[in-house]
Amino acid sequence: MGVGMRGEPSREGRIFYGWYIALAGAGSNFLVLGITVFSFGVFIEPIRAEFGWSARAIGIGFALRSFEQGFLSPLTGYMIDRFGPRRMAIIGVSIVSVGLLMFSQIQNLWFYYLASATLSVGQSLGAFTPFSLAIMRWFSRKRGRAMGLMHTGNGMGYAAALILAALIGAFGWRSTLIIASITVFIFGIPLAMVLRSSPEFYGYLPDGGRSDKTAHCGFNKGQKLPQWEAAGVNTGMSVEQALRTPAFYLLALSHAAGSVAQITWIVFQVPHLQSVGFTSTSAALFVAIYGGFQVVLRFGTGWLGDIIGRKRMYISSYLLQAIGLVVFSMLSPSRLWLMPVYYLTFGIGHASWVVLGQAVVADYFGTKRFATIRGLVHAIQVPGGVAGPIFAGWMFDRNGSYAMAFLVVALLCATGVAWMLLIRRSEWSENFAPDPNHLSVT
Repeated sequence: MGVGMRGEPSREGRIFYGWYIALAGAGSNFLVLGITVFSFGVFIEPIRAEFGWSARAIGIGFALRSFEQGFLSPLTGYMIDRFGPRRMAIIGVSIVSVGLLMFSQIQNLWFYYLASATLSVGQSLGAFTPFSLAIMRWFSRKRGRAMGLMHTGNGMGYAAALILAALIGAFGWRSTLIIASITVFIFGIPLAMVLRSSPEFYGYLPDGGRSDKTAHCGFNKGQKLPQWEAAGVNTGMSVEQALRTPAFYLLALSHAAGSVAQITWIVFQVPHLQSVGFTSTSAALFVAIYGGFQVVLRFGTGWLGDIIGRKRMYISSYLLQAIGLVVFSMLSPSRLWLMPVYYLTFGIGHASWVVLGQAVVADYFGTKRFATIRGLVHAIQVPGGVAGPIFAGWMFDRNGSYAMAFLVVALLCATGVAWMLLIRRSEWSENFAPDPNHLSVT
């Protein structure tokens, strides 16, 4: 399926335009998240070596990013809902590029923290929320598969650790950050341009169904769709309605339990591997191989979630991640046999949690205010996201090991199972789906 002369998805063609959005999201995640999140740990040791900062001081920078992203998530979510995902993604990618440039020029802690804050704003606007919103609206039954396809970019993003480590060895960490900044801007903007808010304007229903009554030729750009038709493709609770449901808070608590584990793991996975005897190159290679497994697992878990139930898969993700983190805490060059166990448990749990977490929000509350509600869910993780990296850094400074920190966050992650099991609310599609007799799908 192509794009029309006015930048609108063509109605004629074999490939549903939503899949192009998912592919563009994969590319964006590879660039933005691969560099700023999944591989950013490779910069920790070079920064420590140059400035002599403690692991806790560096961890505060990552905690600040978690705090600001969580604090800003409701606002950035509202802006994405209000102004559209494409516009905000372009702005966000530009801010990420500026933040990477700022990182390349740090000379003291306060500027390091300022650069961290700038990156967090860019990630909130330009990373995965705009693409997630678009995918939630372009897909319904196949949300898991579409999100899985988008998140293959996250999996490939782990390979950025190997690339960045090689660049640091060749050019130094400052020049590497400048190269990363330019790369994100040059490739990130065109990927953001692929975004379209929702399918109904182009005569489509979610998942690729066509509605003859909403063909583009029948409506001028900017003209509102008939109420009965709009209800079929972009419905959902208001923010106020969502906040009055116990399901919102239980879902937020479960997400917070997973987030504290994820943030701590992302920040300190490379330093942990180095602290137990792996070289920087072997640690980066370890992360890159893990990312290769994630490319396959993320699409696979999304597909499986669509088949057996996204909530069921999401619940299992917490238990698998907890087991995997315990195994990860025990890894060392003399215990390489644990790596396959770690890949199997944490890898599957991690893939399921990332891919299906956003889809579950849309499943329960609809898509109309998805970005805002998702932002509010994300905001509740702030205390854990702030405390996790600081706690892990403090544990290392005190004991010379991250192992105990990973055991603690594994226990917290396991509580996500209980929070999800307490949700009794039916999903949005089960209670508020529009009358199918009103929709003509061909």
